[in-house]
Amino acid sequence: MSQRPALDDMLGPAQGSLGAMHRAQVRRDPWPDFAAFERERYPAALRRAAAVQWAGRARAEYGSVHQFSQVTHALASARVALPLLGGLSRLITDEVRHAELCAAMALACDPKASEHTRRFPPPTTPWQDPPPGDEREPLLAWAAGALLVACCLGETLSRPMLEAIALQASDPLAEAVARQILRDEHLHATFGWEALEALLPELSGASRARLQAQLTQALGSFERSTACGIPVEDLVGREINVGPGEEDQPNLGTLSDEHYAAIFFATIEHEILPGLAELGFDAQAAWAARPR
Repeated sequence: MSQRPALDDMLGPAQGSLGAMHRAQVRRDPWPDFAAFERERYPAALRRAAAVQWAGRARAEYGSVHQFSQVTHALASARVALPLLGGLSRLITDEVRHAELCAAMALACDPKASEHTRRFPPPTTPWQDPPPGDEREPLLAWAAGALLVACCLGETLSRPMLEAIALQASDPLAEAVARQILRDEHLHATFGWEALEALLPELSGASRARLQAQLTQALGSFERSTACGIPVEDLVGREINVGPGEEDQPNLGTLSDEHYAAIFFATIEHEILPGLAELGFDAQAAWAARPR
């Protein structure tokens, strides 16, 4: 259980990615030249479909800014060590850039996109608000749940999705946008796993049990939102290729429903469930009990 923090705890151990994220200088690729996009090369239907997906990504990235800002505030109230807050501040900056890249790509594809494609609702979070006050353990437990969902699940899934988008894209602008975002995704996922590992020893047994229950619900939510309604059984024995198509089949950074589903289930099986088990979760039980 956590003790009352002292000034020494502000510095904390600066180990691994968790300690280096806010210290390392970041090399940025040149900003894509959206004005140079040759829109007339592509059919309107193709551009509209791409705009829908890029606009959805922009809203998701903006939502991540909102989520990580909330987590940062809660952990600052809990007086965690600076490396953890430094990592979160880096994530927020990255997500702002990602949201801008995706929104710009959507509007480059379809400047006259429909009102539905251009919608910009207030961001929401897939968890309850943090507990009031500054009592340390409840805040740490809440933040652990948020990082479990946003990073260990969300950011871990984002990396292979962006890899596939970059491979599928035949247009250089779409590929450049995907690769700029992809450069950050591995670090984001790594941060989440390391941050959760650092927080878990501070939690009570009851808080750990609530995390297990939250994991079960979150796995079901991600399946519903990411697998596009395709059950894993429908993918058994099927080969779903990722990569550039024929010259007469241009791609502006879109994936099919089958791509999303295949990447989701593969990442769950090979990365997420094993990683959760290493942290002490009953990952297989959570997956088996997920709401479908």
